[in-house]
Amino acid sequence: MKSFFKYLLATVIGMLIVSLIMFFVMLGSIGAMFAAGSSTPVVPVRDNSILQIDLDKAISDKPRESNLDNFDFFNPTDFSSFSKAMGLNDYLKAIHAAKEDDRIKGIYLNYEGAGIGYATAEELRGALEDFKQSGKFIYSFADMYASHGAYHLVSVADSVFLQPQGSVVFQGLAAQIMFYIKFLEKIGVEMQVIRHGEFKSAVEPYFRTDMSEANRKQYSVLFNSMWREIVADISSERGISPARLNEVADSLLGFTATGSLRSGLVDALVPRNFVEDDFLPRRIGLVDSMDKSSHFVKISDYVGNLPVQKAGKDKIAVLYAEGDIIVGEGSSTSIGTDLASQVEKIMKDKSVKALVLRVNSPGGAVLTADVIYQELLKLKEKMPVVASYGNYAASGGYYISCMADKIYASPNTLTGSIGVFGTVPNAQGLLTDKLGFTFDHVGTNKNSTALSTVSRPMTRYEEAVMQRNIEEIYAGFVNKVAAGRGMSFEQVDAIGQGRVWSGSNALEIGLVDALGGLEDAIAEAAALAGLENYAVEEYPRPKDLTTQLLEMLTGKETDAVRTYVQEHFGPAALEIWSQWDGISAMEGPQVWARLPYVLEFN
Repeated sequence: MKSFFKYLLATVIGMLIVSLIMFFVMLGSIGAMFAAGSSTPVVPVRDNSILQIDLDKAISDKPRESNLDNFDFFNPTDFSSFSKAMGLNDYLKAIHAAKEDDRIKGIYLNYEGAGIGYATAEELRGALEDFKQSGKFIYSFADMYASHGAYHLVSVADSVFLQPQGSVVFQGLAAQIMFYIKFLEKIGVEMQVIRHGEFKSAVEPYFRTDMSEANRKQYSVLFNSMWREIVADISSERGISPARLNEVADSLLGFTATGSLRSGLVDALVPRNFVEDDFLPRRIGLVDSMDKSSHFVKISDYVGNLPVQKAGKDKIAVLYAEGDIIVGEGSSTSIGTDLASQVEKIMKDKSVKALVLRVNSPGGAVLTADVIYQELLKLKEKMPVVASYGNYAASGGYYISCMADKIYASPNTLTGSIGVFGTVPNAQGLLTDKLGFTFDHVGTNKNSTALSTVSRPMTRYEEAVMQRNIEEIYAGFVNKVAAGRGMSFEQVDAIGQGRVWSGSNALEIGLVDALGGLEDAIAEAAALAGLENYAVEEYPRPKDLTTQLLEMLTGKETDAVRTYVQEHFGPAALEIWSQWDGISAMEGPQVWARLPYVLEFN
């Protein structure tokens, strides 16, 4: 019997060792595969080339965590998907370099359904307008221009081509907001909400079935401001009056290919093969050549050809704060307390003379935002800090950056939303009424279980405590903005109350200093630091592939799944999933400084 157990134990240990060895072999193989993908040979750029910009994926401010985030785990045979990881700054660098590159004769914008944020489109459009000053051409083609952001971007082209059965989404800005109250009632969950701010409407889905008048008012002002900017830009490039463009939008002429052509939104209805195999090759003088395709260079390949910036003695650090602000450590698509660690790292680098904080966030957890703010405030004592706003820099996103020496925003940045709210879930209806669970407790004091259980509603005293907490946090938020912007508490409060502003409106009321993009912010940081020769260093630096793989395998990193949900089921599905994920994870009170909803509008 002893021999049996001895052999059994030896067998089990042997199997565990073999399994462990196989695991590390597999990990090494996958790592080698990714490493091989990341070391793809540089594709040479030929003379007489066209820079092809494929707009087929959402463009983030920073490159996602190396190659891993671009890899489609649901289609593992597609190794090309992770070979090039690019961020907005890479696109801008490539376009500026192409302007001066004699090998590049023009740009081809190949739109394939990418979700392009309005501020992102503005920055890319600015770079393309600058490129046109060289006298080189820009042409665009799409089967369908699926959003105003996309059309706003491509309207800079010399000619806009559309597939003969395609369409252009051009109907005026609108957003549909989802309300959860009926769903929560069905499952027996009540979201108890405490808030400050007339316009702090992020919590309305928890207790309303429609928008409040205050909420409707703020978005009406916001959308009209953004629409005027978009129409003015398109009018200037396309030679169509703003009044006529609004007539086109009202009549939905872009929904048909012939209407798009007749209204002047596009220049010709032609198939893709005509543009890529005939028109563009002829444009660079290739008529009978059988080697036409080799004259198209993809932007990811072109970036690989750009000279690596030499590290100068002095540096400007660009720190990316992108995504929701969450409790705890962040990820490549969220902001956590680890961003404060990045600030500390920058502060210790004596070669860094200025910081540009690039914010693209709707906000989130107040506690995390304050940790980051305090670190940035300390860093500001040693060097200039300039903030650059992307598509969103609202609520918590504004909180962490309001101390900056200068703030740059796009005209269509969504910013402001200076307000705070708290949520305490009550699942008594689900747990007791529907599932039959009952609860009892024992404690040492009168309020031992206050704000720490989801099995009952809050008492009036607990509501009062929560309200005091919200008011204190809001006052602290307003005071921070007042100190950073040189305004009084009353001035900030008047434009606060949770109200969302466009970048253009924010400039008028003093929440930002200038309209411009990331490159403008870097130039301003250099000027404030008195630098002429400097290198730009981006933070946070990507994690190595082994770390990313381990995080994914241990369930810590879920970005690949989130990306899959968004790309295959759309932003609405991702928003539902994120909201439910947030509700189900809540334990006790949560205090947020967050933009009302993640707005996805046409």
